[in-house]
Amino acid sequence: MRRLCGFLFIGLFLALPVQATETLTFLTWEDYIDPELVSEFEQKNDVKIRFVYFEDDDEREMILAQTNGIGFDLVLLDSALVQNYIRQGWLEPLDRQRISNAAHIRMPWNRAPLPDTFYEVPYFWGTVGILYRKDRVNPPPTSWKAFFQPAEPHRHRILSLNTVSTVYAMALKALGRSMVDVTEQDIQAATSLLAFFAPYVTAWRNPTLKTDNEFSRGEIDMAMAYNGDALQLIDKDESGQLAFVVPEEGTGLWMDSLAILKSSQKKVLAERFIQFLNEPEINARNAQTLYYATPNTAAEALLPADFRANPAVFPPEAIRARSEVFTVWPVAINRLASQKFVELTFR
Repeated sequence: MRRLCGFLFIGLFLALPVQATETLTFLTWEDYIDPELVSEFEQKNDVKIRFVYFEDDDEREMILAQTNGIGFDLVLLDSALVQNYIRQGWLEPLDRQRISNAAHIRMPWNRAPLPDTFYEVPYFWGTVGILYRKDRVNPPPTSWKAFFQPAEPHRHRILSLNTVSTVYAMALKALGRSMVDVTEQDIQAATSLLAFFAPYVTAWRNPTLKTDNEFSRGEIDMAMAYNGDALQLIDKDESGQLAFVVPEEGTGLWMDSLAILKSSQKKVLAERFIQFLNEPEINARNAQTLYYATPNTAAEALLPADFRANPAVFPPEAIRARSEVFTVWPVAINRLASQKFVELTFR
């Protein structure tokens, strides 16, 4: 239903008449920017930012494939997908002079600056882990194996992300296999594990990032979650029972990036917005609000010491050493995983 509503919204907004105030249309995840910063940019530039939300990577790609990007100006995407989007002809090369704050960016994996020609400005980076209620899960789920092979009391009391590659990647970590060099045999093995896991899942989606949520209502015990989402929910939790862990097998390291659509008619305004979000003070505020690690080194230097030292925000070398960076799988492997995932989730 949520997806259907999303597509209905897109259709309606594309049919809206042009407003007097200039509007920037941003295709992104929900709850992934400090709303106060949006208001500041709108007031400072006398513009309006219209947000269109997708539920997962697959839905974003479907939206762009159906529209060829027409009607959108900015998109937020996994950095691993940037080359695919360039090949599709969806992304515009970025202007370093108009986005001078991109000079603050360093890739989190090797601290390298952006290349001379670039199509993305990294936004945040982080991990995938397990968010759980300490009063409901004992012993704590310190491994992916414990998450994917839960005890009977957790049946229908688990949330899982629904991006195929993420779910399969974490299942592969549980099996002690690589989530990068993936074979058909790996997908089959992960499918067997997920077939056991599926009856314990009440919904395949992100946790709700509101004070009134599935955890606070006592409806779920565990969730696969992005680290920043988990930390936001822990901050809102009044019971003191929520905790987050990156499992002992390691995890997937991801990085999200901002990019401008080639079809955009507001490229200069889109560049101005990216420049604004990478002003060090602005970027640091956004990171603290969302509990995510920033690749903006000037902003990182402004963050409080306890925030920078939080291993759930900035994963230490010990976690990174046993983790792998998300990559795009070969078409045949991705197709097989998608097919198996549909079979599992629509039983």
